[in-house]
Amino acid sequence: MNAHEKTKDELIKELQELQQKLIIANKELVFQNEEKEKRVAELIIANKELNQSAELLQENLKEISDYKYALDESTIIAITDQKGIIEKANSNFCKISKYSEEELIGQDHRIINSGYHTKEFIRDLWVTIANGKIWKGELKNKAKDGNFYWMDTTIVPFLNEEGKPYQYLAIRTDITDRKEAEENLIQRTAQLGTANKELAFQNKEKEKRAAELIIANKGLAFQNDEKEKRADELGIANVELAFQNEEKEKRAAELIIANKELAFQNNEKEKRAAELIIANKELAYQNEEKEKRAAELVIANKELAFQNKLKEKRAAELIIANKELIFQNEEKEKRAAELVIANKELVFQNREKKKRAAELVIANKEMEAFSYSVSHDLSAPLRHINGYVELLLSRFYDFLPDKARQYLNKIADSASQMATLIDDLLQFSRSGLQEMRLADLDMNIIVQEVLVPIKQDNRERNIEWRIATLPHVYGDHAMLRLVWTNLLSNAVKFTRTRKKTIIEINVIDENDAFIFSIRD
Repeated sequence: MNAHEKTKDELIKELQELQQKLIIANKELVFQNEEKEKRVAELIIANKELNQSAELLQENLKEISDYKYALDESTIIAITDQKGIIEKANSNFCKISKYSEEELIGQDHRIINSGYHTKEFIRDLWVTIANGKIWKGELKNKAKDGNFYWMDTTIVPFLNEEGKPYQYLAIRTDITDRKEAEENLIQRTAQLGTANKELAFQNKEKEKRAAELIIANKGLAFQNDEKEKRADELGIANVELAFQNEEKEKRAAELIIANKELAFQNNEKEKRAAELIIANKELAYQNEEKEKRAAELVIANKELAFQNKLKEKRAAELIIANKELIFQNEEKEKRAAELVIANKELVFQNREKKKRAAELVIANKEMEAFSYSVSHDLSAPLRHINGYVELLLSRFYDFLPDKARQYLNKIADSASQMATLIDDLLQFSRSGLQEMRLADLDMNIIVQEVLVPIKQDNRERNIEWRIATLPHVYGDHAMLRLVWTNLLSNAVKFTRTRKKTIIEINVIDENDAFIFSIRD
């Protein structure tokens, strides 16, 4: 009875050990299958990379073939004397070297030397052609703009009767693209070699995994034999294994749910990324708009500063004008006091008038001569200004920018206006020396004549002119024109530059009195 129980315990123990070995073997088999699948996936990727490398190799070979065809269509020729001085260069040579034919003629090939080749290489070239032999090779040259280019070169020496070279003909083709393609091919070949090494390594790993799988299969076959022997004893193990399989299926179902959740999260992440890209574009657009507004604000600030300066100038001028008005009022009061005294002295002066009459005639003549001299001295520079402005406009009109033409026309108009003022001033100075030329004058015509240059000189000001119908007067044209010029110029002078200004000229009573009105 004890011996029988002991045998049963031993069988249960062996069954448990066998169950543990079976679990370990299954785990090992699963691990090996996973490793095998990894190796297969890696092998597939390596094969794809190998195919891509082969395709790239074919593409590079096709590019080299295309380059060769293109290079066969072009030839670069240079002829030199026995010392290597360039005597002839064709257009292709000039095109690739970026030098003109005039720059190349009389120079040797050091003008395009890149410094790439060794002195021994250059010396071997010269020794070959100096001995009357044809030299063939590839040269790296440097163009005028600093770029490098490769040339497939053949140098043919022309021999004289003594068998010595007297001239060299260099025939070249541009192989820069081919050189670059060769460098790319070398890089692709290196990449292909790396891929082959990786593939060989993966094959060795695969072979190792296959050997391990064979060993595992042998162990599994032995275990299966043992399992058949212990079939009756493995009922408990099968129940346990079925339970484990059910747990495994539950884990698989949970894994599927987790994968679906992960896929949903990835989709949400991609949506967020797309929204972020749109938001970034919108932010970039807003930043551009912000920079535009900032630039416009800078321009507006500059304009405001300029207008403030003009306003300060106008205020300073107004202060000066007020001071001048106060000074004039004080002078007027002084003149009034002096007039009282003058009236008292008038009787005495009338007596002295006859004595001064002769002196006045002399003084009038001197004043007339002085006025003529001043008018002549002021008119001469104005004539020079007008002459040079006309020369600039006639000879250089097509070369001047529009702004310069406007400035020259403005100078000409101002000079003409000043000439008119000088003539009026001369007439005014002579008014006391000769009789005024009185006539029936239309004030509307005179005002419009005066307004033409004033409007041209003040185009930047926003001025609205409201001029009523003015009456005819009996007076001197030159003096009235001068009076209107001063009045209207002063009216414009005390207007603001930014705000709209209204200048009105009205007749206020039946005696034809005028009134000015300026409103901002």
